[in-house]
Amino acid sequence: MSLFEDLPALSPVQFFGLTADSLFLRGALKPIKPYLLPSTTELLCEDSFADVYSAWNFEKLCFYFAVHTPFQKVVEGDFRKGDSIELFIDTRDLKTKGVVTRFCHHFVFFPVETQNFFGREITRFRNEDTHKLCHPEDLQVNADLDETSYRLAIEIPAQCLHGYDPLSFSRIGFTYRINRAEKPPQHFAVSSEEYVIEQHPATWGTLKLVKEED
Repeated sequence: MSLFEDLPALSPVQFFGLTADSLFLRGALKPIKPYLLPSTTELLCEDSFADVYSAWNFEKLCFYFAVHTPFQKVVEGDFRKGDSIELFIDTRDLKTKGVVTRFCHHFVFFPVETQNFFGREITRFRNEDTHKLCHPEDLQVNADLDETSYRLAIEIPAQCLHGYDPLSFSRIGFTYRINRAEKPPQHFAVSSEEYVIEQHPATWGTLKLVKEED
């Protein structure tokens, strides 16, 4: 039996890794080209149904999701069976670590209020290297829905990001999973068909926090 028989096949994006720029932000994040993250759907053999924008400053990380399919439902028991957006962030981009550390964060957001909030942190740690989960009310979310699509503007303040220090650490580990009812999700950099994403931060992509030019 081959030593590598039980390992999943690596897609090109996993083999080479993926780094994208996230630009410094003044004011509110707008869905314009400079902030648009590259799509990895072709590399992961997925359907592309959303555009994702990212920016940062010293007070927060900002994301804007433009989902080009209609909102259908939220599933309370298993949110991945409905419409939801998951964000995975490692504030130190520790690719050498094989487990979730205190610098890792897993958030889920919804197009409509669920249990009185649009989002919450759901990070699950596997050892004592942990941080306190943030309060849902600290996550800033603006949702806009119509008959054919929806948009989520998300701001995660620095107080919700353990270890967030852009001056000293200008790269963060990052990926997302955009779930939809009864259809496959869209990912960034790594597919949940290959890995349990929330347990393997070393497989996440990287966002380079690009500072303003002097």
